Amino acid sequence: MLELNLRTIDTADEIAAPILKSFKEQYGMVPNFFAALGIDGGALSGYLDFVNSIEAHGQLNERQRELISLAVANYNGCHYCVSGHTFSAKRAGLSLDECEQAQLGQSTDPYEQALLNLVEQLLEKKGHLEEQDKQDACDAGMTEQLVIQVAAWTALNTFSNWVNNIVQTKIDFPKVPLAQR
Repeated sequence: MLELNLRTIDTADEIAAPILKSFKEQYGMVPNFFAALGIDGGALSGYLDFVNSIEAHGQLNERQRELISLAVANYNGCHYCVSGHTFSAKRAGLSLDECEQAQLGQSTDPYEQALLNLVEQLLEKKGHLEEQDKQDACDAGMTEQLVIQVAAWTALNTFSNWVNNIVQTKIDFPKVPLAQR
């Protein structure tokens, strides 16, 4: 049987080992998600490059990225990511209620709701947006560039959800239940 074991600095490949070492130095530990993604150094490195690029050059602010991450994690049934993103979302200023609502794709802010609606359409339709979906995004004030960034952040989070679901990564944050849709 195929075993997918978390990597340590000592067991990771030559690409992942220095990245995991950097996490250990920065946080005093290696979060289990990165130890899971460290099974393949190229995937770990590419993931971090993708995250850094979107964060550095994107229009989505931290709050919006966390809302999207929570909605995607719940949609994909990733208990690890719902817990981890609730932790980071609260650090970014979201309340626990806002985090729970985001899991369900809901927000009281109209613009944030439009973002979450777009995320849900991307997930449900596997990217095959209808003209009305695009018009709704436009009517909410989203640009073409932002729609692509939302798609990128949705895909990036789906990838991390899948890795955690495949590996069954042990949650190393305070556990938060998945919301029932």
